[in-house]
Amino acid sequence: MGWHTASVAGLLYALLMCTWKRLDEGMGFDELAIRFAIYFVVFTIGFRLLINLWLKHRGAGR
Repeated sequence: MGWHTASVAGLLYALLMCTWKRLDEGMGFDELAIRFAIYFVVFTIGFRLLINLWLKHRGAGR
C-alpha cells in the first residue's frame, strides 16, 4: 500500500473522529486541530505498516 492510499484513509479517520468528538464533547478549535494532527499521523503510519506487513505475510505463505 502506498502513502497516498494510507493518507486518504488517515484523513477520513481523523475527520470522522474529530467530528464525533466535536458533536459529543463540544471541543474548541485548538484541541480539535491537535487531535486531528495526531489521529492523522498515527493512523496513516500505523495503517500503512499493518497492511504492508499483512500483505507481505500473506504473500510469503503461498
